[in-house]
Amino acid sequence: MHETNYPAILEHCNGCGICRDSCQLLRESGCTPFEMARQGVTLSEALSCSFCDACAAICPEKLSTGALCAARRREGVDSGEFEVDAFRYLFPDRPNNLMGMYRQHHGIDYSDLASRANTGTCFFPGCTLMTYSPGLTREVFSRLQKSVQCRAIWTDCCGKLLEQLGLHGRLQLFQDRLRTYAHEHEIKRIITACPGCYYDLAKVFQSCDVIIQTVYETLDFKKAPGSTQLGCTVHDSCPDRFSGLFGSQVRTALQQQGVATPEMQHFGKTTICCGSGGQLSHFRPDFVDELVDQRQAEFIQTGANSMVAYCLSCVLKYDSMPNDLPVTHALNLLLDLEPDYQGAKQRAISMFDGPEGEQRWAAIMAD
Repeated sequence: MHETNYPAILEHCNGCGICRDSCQLLRESGCTPFEMARQGVTLSEALSCSFCDACAAICPEKLSTGALCAARRREGVDSGEFEVDAFRYLFPDRPNNLMGMYRQHHGIDYSDLASRANTGTCFFPGCTLMTYSPGLTREVFSRLQKSVQCRAIWTDCCGKLLEQLGLHGRLQLFQDRLRTYAHEHEIKRIITACPGCYYDLAKVFQSCDVIIQTVYETLDFKKAPGSTQLGCTVHDSCPDRFSGLFGSQVRTALQQQGVATPEMQHFGKTTICCGSGGQLSHFRPDFVDELVDQRQAEFIQTGANSMVAYCLSCVLKYDSMPNDLPVTHALNLLLDLEPDYQGAKQRAISMFDGPEGEQRWAAIMAD
């Protein structure tokens, strides 16, 4: 890999090493971003990055090692070195994929709430929320119907997974499809509950006449009947690291309900990844274990009763790990709604048990 691929890092990285404090990959490699860019990122290194961008947040020059790793994944896909097709069961642009199979298997369907002509305002829950928490998805939509005349649920993915796997060409086609869909259904406002979707859709529709908003700025979270004075610490999502929009809105809503929000050591711009980013669990489960252990230790130090996250991928990652970390989605707490996603990851795995499970897997992997 030629060093001219990374001019910003080669020009501006002074080798101070401050980014190593926030990056497992840099600590393991022993390299600075400058050295990594100069000698070339290996595919193994690229697959060890969660794209959390904690390195860029702490870097005085805002340089991102994740950008190096993203470029290397794309190169690996283009050259055939990265056999990404082995992960096609994850691709959101395929008719058969893991989340679609989960919804089909568990009878989760939103066709009664699908977009029609002149939709105007729609709710874009994100693929994880609409798949693993249908109860919360429908409750949020019901409230949006009443508060802002939301007329439909848009059941699609923002495309982030295609980007993280290095499928740049497919990502561009996918994003074009999103813009076409919005135009055909006359969608002018998209309300989303997922921070990843929020920031990605903002880029997708930046040149279109479409407003992107969060559920936290559109719903009125009055004090719920089950609200308590117990403390909850907030786990911030990596996509929210720089603007802090979701983190600020969630903390404000919790505090207005009388919930104390003591902070963990790493929050806001310095938050640590839950381990879901970059599909890290497929490539570096050891890194995921380290991240979860670190988060659990920080949670204990706060003295809080539970941890709240506003990204369901983060919630499910902690829920699926063998630890005693009590975690809930912010919307479940704010709306006083019992969670329906607990154990979802294990249910997804169990879909492929036995002869019927083998048939499901064959269907997902079929070209």
